[in-house]
Formats: sequence, C-alpha cells, structure tokens
Amino acid sequence: MNSRVAELLPQRAAKIAQQLLDIIEIQKLEPGHKLPPERQLADMLEVSRPSLREALHILQAQGRVQIKHGQGTFVQEPLIAQELRASVMSKTHGLNELFNAREVLEVPASKWAAEKATKENIRLLRATLNQIDTITAAEPIDYEQLQTLDAKFHLTIVEIAGNRFINQTLNVLQDVMKMSMETTLRFPGRLKISRNEHSAILAAIESGDGDLALKLTLQHITGARAVALANAQVKNPD
Repeated sequence: MNSRVAELLPQRAAKIAQQLLDIIEIQKLEPGHKLPPERQLADMLEVSRPSLREALHILQAQGRVQIKHGQGTFVQEPLIAQELRASVMSKTHGLNELFNAREVLEVPASKWAAEKATKENIRLLRATLNQIDTITAAEPIDYEQLQTLDAKFHLTIVEIAGNRFINQTLNVLQDVMKMSMETTLRFPGRLKISRNEHSAILAAIESGDGDLALKLTLQHITGARAVALANAQVKNPD
C-alpha cells in the first residue's frame, strides 16, 4: 500500500467517526439507543463499510458506542460522563460540591441559551413551568414529579445552550440536581420563590439578555444551596 494512502486512512476514519457523532447528536440518540444498521450508515455517509467499521471501532475505544456482535451498535455514555456519574453516585460529595457542579454547568449555559433560544425552545420552557404550576396546585403535591419537572426546566436550558461537552454530561447533571433538590422543594415557601425565579430566568432568556439570565440563574442556585444546607443542618446537627 502506498505510504501516503496508509497515512490518510486514520484521518478518514476519524472524519467518519465525527460524522457519526453528529448523527447521534442531531437524532438525539441517548445512551442505550441503537444506531442504524451498518449498511444504512455507510449509504448515509457515502463511505465503504470497512471505513465505517474502523470509525465505529474508534468510537468504541473512546467509550462513545458499544458494538454488540449480532445485535448492532449502541450509543454509550461518554467516558467522562461515566466517570462523573461514578463519582457523584459514590455519595462522597457534600451538598456544597453538588451545588458547585450546578453553578459550573448551569450558570454559563443560561447565558448561551439566551443567545440561541428559538420560539419553540421558549414554548417548551413555558410549558414545563405550567406543568409545575399544575403539580404545585394539587393536593397532595407529588414531590417526585415536581422534582422531575424542575430538573427538566434546568436541563432544557442547558440543552438549548448547545455546548457539546455540557450536553455529554446532561444525564449526570440530572443526577446531581436530583440529589441537590431533595432537601429544597419541601421547604416552606420555597416553591413560590422557585417559581418566581424560574419565570424571571425564562423572561431573560426570551428577551435575549444573556447577562441577566446568568445573574438570575446564579441567584437561583445560591438560594437553593442555602435552603439545602440549612435543612441538612437541621437533620444532622453537630
């Protein structure tokens, strides 16, 4: 084989691997979802099946997909997300660390979301807040569903931001939020405060004011942190 051709092969496979990642992102394939059959992917990308297989093996080595012989190729949570999840679920992190993680991921994302949000994005965020209102008005309040919707609002903002690295950690961020929210939603008066803050964040994003969205998101997380730490202190006094 010509040495120049051999040199280009890894580059070609890497390019195909990136195209596959683009497909995963565009089609919003989650971990566990199955990729289209090999022949269909090869036709879609207009590449040979051997080149496609090489690209898939690159992604498997990176932990992005899992190839199951006889079954197909499945999307896998990125290695960095797997490591973050293992760290979070080890329960070794304190509440402050969980809220620190939320600040790092959510605060800049709110600014980016304000710059990118479409009318459909705004509609989805508003629909989520309406669902939260419905749950909050019911008796008794379904706190588990409320927590899921609260997390959905924040996760949607992060997703709108469109940062690939942060999007790769969305599922882990959901776990972080679940753990950090457990001690806040039941606190007297917190639901009303949270609803008002959510509305203000949405208004800032809708108006395209990224700096204000960033500021309001930071205030929201800071307030939730204070409530969580206060509740933790009550439950576990020194």
